[in-house]
Amino acid sequence: MFALIAAAAVLIVARYSRIMVSSAPPPSPTALGPYERGPILDRNGRILAVQTELQTVWAWRPDIVDPAATARELAPLIGQNPAALEARLGGRTGSVTIKRTISPAESEAIRAARSNGGLQGIRLRPDYGRSYPEQASLAAILGYVGADGYGLAGIERTMESELAARGTNGFGNQVFLTVDMNIQYESERLALEALARHQADWVTILTLDASNGGILGYASVPGFDPNTFGEFTDEQRRNRPIAKVYEPGSAFKVFTVASFLQLGGIGFNSTFLTDGVYRQTSPPIRDLTNYGVVDTPGIVRLSSNVAAAIASETVPQRAFYNMLRLFGFGEETGIELNGEERGLLARPETWSGRTQATLAIGQEIAVTALQMAAGATVFTNNGVLLKPNIIEKVVSPNGRLLRSYGRTPVREVVSPTVASQILAAMEQAVSPTGTAWRLAYPGVRVGAKTGTAEKLDPATGRYSSTAFIASTLAILPVDAPRVIVYMLIDHPKGQEFLAGRIVAPVLREYFDFLVPYLSIPVGDDRRIAHPGRIQVTPVSLPPITERIPDYSGLPKRVLVPLLDRDDISVHIEGFGWVASQYPPPGAPFERGMTLRLELE
Repeated sequence: MFALIAAAAVLIVARYSRIMVSSAPPPSPTALGPYERGPILDRNGRILAVQTELQTVWAWRPDIVDPAATARELAPLIGQNPAALEARLGGRTGSVTIKRTISPAESEAIRAARSNGGLQGIRLRPDYGRSYPEQASLAAILGYVGADGYGLAGIERTMESELAARGTNGFGNQVFLTVDMNIQYESERLALEALARHQADWVTILTLDASNGGILGYASVPGFDPNTFGEFTDEQRRNRPIAKVYEPGSAFKVFTVASFLQLGGIGFNSTFLTDGVYRQTSPPIRDLTNYGVVDTPGIVRLSSNVAAAIASETVPQRAFYNMLRLFGFGEETGIELNGEERGLLARPETWSGRTQATLAIGQEIAVTALQMAAGATVFTNNGVLLKPNIIEKVVSPNGRLLRSYGRTPVREVVSPTVASQILAAMEQAVSPTGTAWRLAYPGVRVGAKTGTAEKLDPATGRYSSTAFIASTLAILPVDAPRVIVYMLIDHPKGQEFLAGRIVAPVLREYFDFLVPYLSIPVGDDRRIAHPGRIQVTPVSLPPITERIPDYSGLPKRVLVPLLDRDDISVHIEGFGWVASQYPPPGAPFERGMTLRLELE
């Protein structure tokens, strides 16, 4: 028996030795079978991430005569260091993988070199990669996949078990997101424009379905391209709407006023006598001006810091803290994405004598953009907080619905009465005397709260006088909420930094898209009794004849065709409707002239 075992061992060693010294390359290793990672799609079926067949470059060392020369020829084709590549090619036996899932351009360059007699011993084999056809769009949510085929971030990571191929001949499931790419495109376009216009560090526009918490748009710029994620830093790949925390400023007042109302410290008709300064804290809290007597909705409409601080005195610290926790601050929202921050909400026992008043105006608390948007679901759902959701459904490779993700209530936060009162206060903020008046949309009842927060200077530990975060939380329409929109501009440069001036106009332009796209009813707020029918003439662009027409009152979307004309140079500035023009109406038209339109 021992002799048989010894003979078998000798045979195995002999065979292994022949393999090691053979100069013939082994068969090209390929994928084990027709498996495929499942795609990621938007709610309408638009492909956002899909598996593609790429190539991996590998080397059969026995065929490489001059490793140094081969390394010098191959390195620039695949973006590697020649010296490091030479060290890998220098072994005398076996194969070595050089670079996985190279780009089609890299593959073609290698094939061309081989066809010209170069790169002896360098070969290609089929491999699988991940393609993101929308490139940087929605990258923060989608994430990316590593060379081994496993998700490393975003949906690719959190939904790995659904997307991963099963077995050697399996296919992953299809994951549909709640995102509507048409909404995504428009919100990203506006965010990119704002980023450039204000030279900001970061801009985000989050759009949520007000009734179920589904995320319809998730613009966050600047971003990164997941197709080449390795070329970006960790900071550039950071999912800022859930991972970057900041003090929200006055936009937070809707949550603090709602807390005071729910706790019974104030009523909707309560009034507060202000003189522009709240002296119970050091340093004192100030308003932009002396508002005099301010009622409860006026805290939101005027964004009165002093009235908010006075109102904060009416409730106990612990009860106030508990209310803010009920809104979801200081905890993760639970969205299906990795890397979410909890924010910062200190416990009452650590509060200073100033904390309660400063919390009332959105200071001494750190939040994420998604927490702000998600918290507003309380007001659009009769006082119930909803979990924000990014997954709509999971479908099998053959089209069978496996799981559907819908509305997920978290808890009741305020009464339906308080929720409706906050909506009413937000609507007042869009009135001519409110800070968000630029968001007014004829025929649609809009509610909003603006906020401009001073950023903390890390060098001094004090609030900066030059660095701000401008944000606005909007709900439309307030009488039958369809969408929640939250926009933030981080550190805008230049003279303008107030949210009412730089954020609200962008959202107003966004509404020009959202209202018709979502079929939000547009009515006439000036209700009159009329026995017959009223024929409403659609708004149209007046033609240019021998004279320049009157463009006053026209919205920006109607003016777009002017930009396509080659006989006149048109400059459109601002947002909203045409307030002035030059040359004035009736001026003679001359080919090649310049027309300037200022919108407000």
